[in-house]
Amino acid sequence: MKTISIANLKGGVYKTTTAVSMAELMADRYKKKVLLMDNDKQGNASRLFRLYNPESFRGAPDMIKSREAKKNMIQTENQNITVIPCNYYMEQSVMDLRCDSASRQHDRYREALASVTDIFDYCIIDNPPDLGLNVVNALVASQEIIIPLHLDDYSMDGLDMLVEQIMSIRNFNPDARLAGCLITGYEKTETSIAAEEWLREKSGLPVFKGHIRHFRKAKDATFAHQTLISYSIRSGAAQDYKKFMEEYMGREHDGV
Repeated sequence: MKTISIANLKGGVYKTTTAVSMAELMADRYKKKVLLMDNDKQGNASRLFRLYNPESFRGAPDMIKSREAKKNMIQTENQNITVIPCNYYMEQSVMDLRCDSASRQHDRYREALASVTDIFDYCIIDNPPDLGLNVVNALVASQEIIIPLHLDDYSMDGLDMLVEQIMSIRNFNPDARLAGCLITGYEKTETSIAAEEWLREKSGLPVFKGHIRHFRKAKDATFAHQTLISYSIRSGAAQDYKKFMEEYMGREHDGV
């Protein structure tokens, strides 16, 4: 099982949209068994699958304490997608973990996910826009990190800090690598063209080839509890995600 973290210190850059779109395309188009882990206390990925339960401690908030994955997984209607949900109990779990100085704090997810590596082909972790212990645990458990970002100063401002954190994670997880930055919410302007040129040619970071175009009906999809792919398969953004996955899975095939 390959574990992929979707991460950025900025919110609103399509992290959840990217995570669930990848999961759905892997499951439906590439027939892979996917474990989608919601690591964000807001639970947006959980809500999308109607699995958000603010009264339950189950899911990621329990997994980071118990180091157990199987009891915190929920099978969706799609037989190829299983979800580990999240909710606001994650905040309490992280606080408790900080106080637990007697045991290791950084590899709870890695230990938990090790028990399900023979069940799934991929695990995709949707992370919150911060570097809390739950995100550190996610990065330590991941072989690859994908950074969705908008071409604006706010989104790119924390990029160096996140990349630095990814590099430092290698002290605990030598296999972790930055798979690439994914440009999302793209709208063609002079500023975005210049920002993209810098990102691709001068940042020194790997960048996926295409963009994910801005999708005006993204909020409508959340109200319908549907992924972008399911809600509007013919939209430019949905087609962009399909092309992105062709590139990503092509790399997988080529062993890149």
